[in-house]
Amino acid sequence: MRFRFSLTGSRIYDFIHFPRLLYYTQEYESSKEWQNYEELVMDDYLDLVKKVEDRLKPFSKEIEIFYMKDLFSGYDFIDLISRATGLLGYEREEEYLDVLLTLDEQEIRRNIILSILIQNENSFSEETRTRADEIIKDRDVMISFIKELPTEAGIKWNLFLFIDEPLKYTKIYVGLMTKLLPIFKDIYLPYEEEVKKYGEELVSFLNKKGAEGLREISYSILDASILDNKEVYTILISVFFSYTVSMAVTMEDKYIAWGIEMEEAFKKMKEINDNKINERVQVFKNLGDRTRYEVLKLIASGETSTKEIANRLGVTSATVSYHINNFLTSKVIKLDKSNTRFGYVVDYDLLNEIIEGLKEDLQFPT
Repeated sequence: MRFRFSLTGSRIYDFIHFPRLLYYTQEYESSKEWQNYEELVMDDYLDLVKKVEDRLKPFSKEIEIFYMKDLFSGYDFIDLISRATGLLGYEREEEYLDVLLTLDEQEIRRNIILSILIQNENSFSEETRTRADEIIKDRDVMISFIKELPTEAGIKWNLFLFIDEPLKYTKIYVGLMTKLLPIFKDIYLPYEEEVKKYGEELVSFLNKKGAEGLREISYSILDASILDNKEVYTILISVFFSYTVSMAVTMEDKYIAWGIEMEEAFKKMKEINDNKINERVQVFKNLGDRTRYEVLKLIASGETSTKEIANRLGVTSATVSYHINNFLTSKVIKLDKSNTRFGYVVDYDLLNEIIEGLKEDLQFPT
């Protein structure tokens, strides 16, 4: 396994995702009650987000077409169509936007359906690709597929628009991003040298330590076993999503988007969890919501499909993803990989330790 850093890929990643910061403050405030480690987010980052929000507000109506207000919906237009293009190998943002305009109708539809399948089933294989090809052959089948998605009606409507007139909406999207590009550059470029320095240092560390370096730098929150020892992973450093780590697989490459503040955030999580009472509180906090508890029960039963969990609980896939994200950061569950499929398993060792700690704290009679 080898890691490499891409400076231009990092910049393009932040460019295509930064319109979503329009909703960040609203999401952050509304989820504070149930968000893990909300105290980790630093004031200077919130100031940066506010600066971006203010610059994006004049374009809010256009942004709302392509970027969903729910952080965990997974249905942002660019996430859906970018599996064919990837993010690497482009020198400038304009070049990437030009490539989007070369996609034909079927390519766009295929990417949209394929991305949804991968997200809902946590797998990426030739079988998944074949299913996507079958679905896009018939417009009625595509519409039926979207109707059955466990997500909000507004998101479904946008997806209908995208598959009905893919070239039209791709052109509108590129036009929007072209208008936003000067704003992006004005805010992002002062951070570029810091991104370069940190990206090179992180990759150097990971290449010395191997996949185990991920476990070390995240204090065991990230499990190295989910990575393929034979693969090359590109590290993209994000300024605008400083407290996020995500992994994506496109038809061209595999990359890990790593928030520039994540190393420090992992360290602070470790310090919080070293106080065992705080660790227990985080776990109990995560079990204190009925829906979240039901999600955990389904994961414990062996269910790995986000879509299936959402259907069984009568909630949206975004809601399930939100709860899973909190379980992961509190280490109640961990990622598990089987062939091409990613799943989640309950960390019973941790929960047993928490339960024993509870008994000790409350002086359970023996």
